[in-house]
Amino acid sequence: MEDGRLNTGSFLMVNRAEVLDATCSACGSGFAASPSGEKTLVATVGQTVGQNFFFCGACGDNIMGRVQSEDARAHYGWDWAVPLSN
Repeated sequence: MEDGRLNTGSFLMVNRAEVLDATCSACGSGFAASPSGEKTLVATVGQTVGQNFFFCGACGDNIMGRVQSEDARAHYGWDWAVPLSN
């Protein structure tokens, strides 16, 4: 466990209504440790549906702090990740 986040497991992406079996695309940590969940950044890349990258809240804050244009910012959106119990 790093920074209170789980390293493995499945997470429900609330706004997307999908289950994600992955880790942060930047740091490799899990998305949430508490049962209530945590914010997660979703980056949509390309024109094809399903080309998404998911980032934990800390990495997402870092990324959004560096995005300089509104056109680029339009490819990012916040979601909420809730850990699922096995």
